[in-house]
Amino acid sequence: MTSIHSSIRFVRILLLIISGIAGLSACQSTEKASAGPESEKSADSTASADSTPKPGDPVRVALTQAQYNVAAIQLGQPTPRTLSTTLKVNGSLDVPAQNQVSVSVPFGGYIRKIDLEPGMRIRKGQALVVLENPEYIQFQQDYLDTKAKLEYADLEFARQQELSRENVNALKVFQQTRANRQSLQAQLAGMGQRLALLHINPSTLTPDRLTRTITIPSPVSGFVTDVPVNNGRYLNPSDVLVQITDLTHPHVRLSIFEKDISRIHVGQIVRFGMGGDATLAHRGQIFLIGKAIATDRTISVLAHPDGYSDDYIPGGYISAQIDVKTQPLPALPEEAIVNFGGKNYVYILEKKEVNPATYQFRQVDVKLGVHEGGYIAITLPTDIDPRQTPIVVKGAYNLLAKLNNSEEE
Repeated sequence: MTSIHSSIRFVRILLLIISGIAGLSACQSTEKASAGPESEKSADSTASADSTPKPGDPVRVALTQAQYNVAAIQLGQPTPRTLSTTLKVNGSLDVPAQNQVSVSVPFGGYIRKIDLEPGMRIRKGQALVVLENPEYIQFQQDYLDTKAKLEYADLEFARQQELSRENVNALKVFQQTRANRQSLQAQLAGMGQRLALLHINPSTLTPDRLTRTITIPSPVSGFVTDVPVNNGRYLNPSDVLVQITDLTHPHVRLSIFEKDISRIHVGQIVRFGMGGDATLAHRGQIFLIGKAIATDRTISVLAHPDGYSDDYIPGGYISAQIDVKTQPLPALPEEAIVNFGGKNYVYILEKKEVNPATYQFRQVDVKLGVHEGGYIAITLPTDIDPRQTPIVVKGAYNLLAKLNNSEEE
């Protein structure tokens, strides 16, 4: 009995040990099964992280021959081109002295009629003011008196000339008659000029057409810019009746800083706008560069506007741009440059394999300069020699698309 009980006890212990080993194996299998995918995923992630380009590493894209053909890639190098840029300047609308007229009268008078306001358009010959002065009558009387005396002197001169031919009269009398006639001719001519200054026609003047008023016409066409007088005031010969500005030939006076004057030349095109007009709707051409430097280190440059505009105001503020030619700069066609992520790039051919045919391009960050006529001046990194490195001049956006598709995959 004791032997049997011992055997039974041994079997029970053995079964417990086997059950424990089996349970332990099952637990390990379960843990492996549950941990296996995560471990594989972690390993894949580690491998992926190792293959991801680090910040600052060059960005590259590779094409097969077929992809190269479909992308229509063309290679080239930057070419020196003379491009235009613009220089922003300020200034004012200027009118030359010969186009600013201060109207006055040679003989004073009282203003009896005036209807002028600043800004009015005036035609040449248009009446500006009516003046009154009794002295005007005296000028006309003196002219008519002298004219009558000259008519008598002409008759006396003819009679004495005829007598001198017949030796009837002395030569001295004839000479005195001739001198008196010449003096009256000079006086009448002078009085006629004085009447012309008063805008009175001496040839039509008669005793029944004497006038105490005169009308002053405008000597030029233009715009009234100042009227310093009023009705009823006595106008002295030294007083200015009205200021008229002729705007048919204004000047654009630009202030160019001393550091920029070497870029300015006669014949350059200027685009400008009056006041705050940012459209720069007007156009002109530089014709004169000043030779004096102002206290703010600027130099005056004059330009002729192309024609007249209603918004021209003498002395008005002008904002302008001058087309300035640059020195020859290395430039690429616009389609050679791609913009992505706020930066500008070009692609250079870094490596070409023959078998199988593959092309490896590197994305290069560039700085842009002057932009004109489908070309852009560029600055490449210092480690790239543009004369030795092929650059993609056509098909650059196809490379950018291939690069983005590869990143998405």
